[in-house]
Amino acid sequence: MTNTSVTHVITATHDGPAVVTLEGEQDILTAPRALALLTAAAATRDRILVDLRNVTFMDTTGLEPLVRTARRLLKTGGGITLVITDQRLRKLLVRSRVDDLFTQVSSPRSVYSAFVPAARG
Repeated sequence: MTNTSVTHVITATHDGPAVVTLEGEQDILTAPRALALLTAAAATRDRILVDLRNVTFMDTTGLEPLVRTARRLLKTGGGITLVITDQRLRKLLVRSRVDDLFTQVSSPRSVYSAFVPAARG
């Protein structure tokens, strides 16, 4: 496998979530960088939006940074929302039995609405 992945983080400047974009291959070679970015994002926000739309490959090693960060955030009332359109990635979450750790959205338009609390009545 060639490592053509790009990983970067953009932190929201208002009360929104931190935004982490993962691209390319997410595996053993990129997991340390992804974990470092997610950890940095979690240090500033309790809600993280992770855009996976340009991920071309992910294995369980590449999934691990997301799982670790989600578990940590869930303990304090935060969480991770994944922008995910690839059915292979959705199946990976289900097969790994971690799909319940994340809110999943497929449309960029619904990204920020995933963080709006539901109205209680």
